[in-house]
Amino acid sequence: MPSNGETRKPRPGSLLVASPRLLDPNFMHTVVLLCDHGPAGTFGLVLNRPMGVTVGSLDAELDLLRDREDPLWSGGPVTPTEVHVLHAEGAEIPGTVAVAEGIFLGGDPDVLHSSLTKGGGSARFFAGYSGWGPGQLDEEMEDTSWIVCPATPDVVFDPRPDTLWRRVLRAQGGAVAALADVPPDPSWN
Repeated sequence: MPSNGETRKPRPGSLLVASPRLLDPNFMHTVVLLCDHGPAGTFGLVLNRPMGVTVGSLDAELDLLRDREDPLWSGGPVTPTEVHVLHAEGAEIPGTVAVAEGIFLGGDPDVLHSSLTKGGGSARFFAGYSGWGPGQLDEEMEDTSWIVCPATPDVVFDPRPDTLWRRVLRAQGGAVAALADVPPDPSWN
């Protein structure tokens, strides 16, 4: 939601930032990158929930996942046994999906593994995802549960998850920036 009062619509490549009024423990104070949004539903990945384990700790057969020291992030509550990867390696990875400028999802795991090993590029691995059925996110938007903001690689690959929610809100300026200081329960004041 821009500070000039105009409402942004969710679309692939945008961020959903949980409003302070969203108290669902799955999404409280989260920043979600929307990877797909349309009539069939919405798919996104939570950017600020590290799981405290590495990708290499997974019992995985893919070279892409084996022996990696990258942190594993919780992408959301849906299908936590699936692993998704966001990267900055580009569209030259076969099967990759461009989410936003400089942000890509998935692709051929062998080619991506080779590219990440050679170049040491930015990548983030997620267990699970955030999903909404047809019309569900639209209803949550009407309830002002989410604030839509632009996504950039700096935000998506940000190494400081504990402050990301507040920093993204503050970067919006105006009334949205003030939301960063609202406690989840007003009685905490």
